[in-house]
Amino acid sequence: GNSSLSSPTRLLGRRSSQASQAMARARTSLMSKLLALSAVCLAAHWVAGSIAFVQPPRSEPAPSAQAAVVGALAAAAGAVPAEAYNFKGPLTGSEVCTQKPLFYIIAPACDPIFLVSPIYLAPILIVFWGTIITVIQLLIPATQPDEDLR
Repeated sequence: GNSSLSSPTRLLGRRSSQASQAMARARTSLMSKLLALSAVCLAAHWVAGSIAFVQPPRSEPAPSAQAAVVGALAAAAGAVPAEAYNFKGPLTGSEVCTQKPLFYIIAPACDPIFLVSPIYLAPILIVFWGTIITVIQLLIPATQPDEDLR
């Protein structure tokens, strides 16, 4: 009875080894096909990809050089207005510009650099744009508010 038990076990072992060998061959065949496919894709990428998709390198300075240039220009820009200023106001050098209480009112006429100050520039801009807007509203009737809406 012992040999009858071992015989099916041996037969089952042979079948499983044959099945595992067949699966190994199938895996090897599948792996070789995948390897060949990846090699073809890599070759196609090298040949067609370098021509079709990659831009040729531009001859620009490195980003660090660009940052250095921007920094240098920003540092030099602070000194440019002081060096370039040579404007004369209509009252520059006159006796009126030396009298202090009046000077605070007419300072931009004595020295135009005061126009940079918001204390002098804001009222000038309000008067300027207020005048322009008023003239436009008077000349174009469509800018007048509708009396029915009042």
